[in-house]
Amino acid sequence: MAAMRVFVGACLFAGLLFSVQPAAAEVYPLIIKGKVTMPDGSPPPFSVGIERICSDIQGSAPGPITNKKGEYTWRMDVDPLNTRACVIRATHAGFVSTSIDISALNGYTNTVTTLDTLVLTGHTADPYAIISSDSGVPGRAASPWKAAMKALDNHNFEEAATQMQASVAAAPKFAIGWHALGVVQERLQKLSEARDAYQHAIDADPKMLAAYVTLTRLCLKTKDWQDAAKAADALIKADSKKTFPEIYLHQAVARYGLKDLDGATASVQEAIQLKIPRAEYVLGRILEAKGNTAGAREHISKYLELDKNTSDAALIRSHLDNIGKPEAAAAPSEPELLELLY
Repeated sequence: MAAMRVFVGACLFAGLLFSVQPAAAEVYPLIIKGKVTMPDGSPPPFSVGIERICSDIQGSAPGPITNKKGEYTWRMDVDPLNTRACVIRATHAGFVSTSIDISALNGYTNTVTTLDTLVLTGHTADPYAIISSDSGVPGRAASPWKAAMKALDNHNFEEAATQMQASVAAAPKFAIGWHALGVVQERLQKLSEARDAYQHAIDADPKMLAAYVTLTRLCLKTKDWQDAAKAADALIKADSKKTFPEIYLHQAVARYGLKDLDGATASVQEAIQLKIPRAEYVLGRILEAKGNTAGAREHISKYLELDKNTSDAALIRSHLDNIGKPEAAAAPSEPELLELLY
């Protein structure tokens, strides 16, 4: 039996009735509050839009944007006599959200309501997911591994790391254990230890694709462009089914950091073919570095159209307005090219 620890909060469902024409019906103000998290319970590393989807077109509407903590507040007018069914969900390019049925909230008996948490996940596999299999844990590692899973469930990451270290010490070829240790160490900001654990996971099981992704990302964060490119190249060779298409964008940024602009262009074109919105921005920056200001403006503008809710939209628009001018030197540096992927 397999289990996945991604620390998803449980969602309870409620309901809401909205007015199509407020002037023709008695409406009541309703304030709903809530938050959006990633599967591990952390706030998204970018702003997220909230939207209402109803059984009729008139009731559907965009809502507020989350703050840095993933929180939102939405004030709306409600007609208790309307019978449409509605849900709310989070929205961000490249991600899917859980939804909450709000059809029974009427603004009459409940004027302020705090909803359960919306959880945002990527369309592709989560490389940071910690998966345990009852049959896949070596016997010598079983006891500390079980203790590590219990610590994770209690959000005690220091204890989880200690138990995972004991687990891989008992079974050095336990690739799942090494990868999990890397994920926890990275969460604890122990980047050197995390990198070592990810490499151990790959050495123990060269087919463990998630470990290549996490290693590549960590190398990018620490500006180790050479090793980031090496890890990305290795994953592309191993991942024939393109389970992690984002790796082409990581590869592009690594090559950009190495000043290999032609190689970066080839990589980012692959990412564009795989429908990764951020690739348009990265291509714009590559073209800008090549001196192609018209192409840079075109692709950065396209990115802003594809991802209207990006948290750095104001910074990107400011840079877009100044491409070709001295002010453009203040653009985000290489690590920020990947900001929305973490």
